[in-house]
Amino acid sequence: MKLQEGYHVIGAEKPRGTGKTFETESTCCTYKSPAEHSASHSKGRSIPKSPDVQLDDVKGRLFSQTWLDAADEYGEFPTNGDRFAAMELKKRQDIEGFTRKGFICQAIAAGWHHKSSEQIKELADKVGRQRIQVLHGTVDRMITVPHGETLARELGADGEVTKIIVQGRGHVLHMEERHKYEQWLESIMDKVENLR
Repeated sequence: MKLQEGYHVIGAEKPRGTGKTFETESTCCTYKSPAEHSASHSKGRSIPKSPDVQLDDVKGRLFSQTWLDAADEYGEFPTNGDRFAAMELKKRQDIEGFTRKGFICQAIAAGWHHKSSEQIKELADKVGRQRIQVLHGTVDRMITVPHGETLARELGADGEVTKIIVQGRGHVLHMEERHKYEQWLESIMDKVENLR
């Protein structure tokens, strides 16, 4: 059976450093078939859009509407959506950090990266299933939740792989569920540390 397209695989080995710094030795894979990537991410891209339309498009694909509309937790912007828009505009103004070449390389990597079921199994065997955590939001419009479910199953989520499906959240869980995300990282790192 061929693994469906569009996965994130995260396998935490062990934390480096101390305290709340989450530097880990990890593996992360995201892939879609070239056709799927082209169809889902290139729709309407050849037609120039205003920055407001571009930002609304990006926000809609990455985040849940509930999170976007909620008050900014830092109190500096009216909503989380406004905070993200400001961050995105600042990023786009950074001509050294946000280059056209970097953007193109990221798009190519996302569109043509592929892992077969056998490769995913091999990854799980090498990393160790108890060291793997699959996180997925139910309203992720970049990679839909059935992909996360299938990935967890292919990795061996029959009790060894930690699977967390987050109701009502989108693609960027580390922003939408910042405090819970930190807890999830701490949990998997504690689990890994106890495997020693």
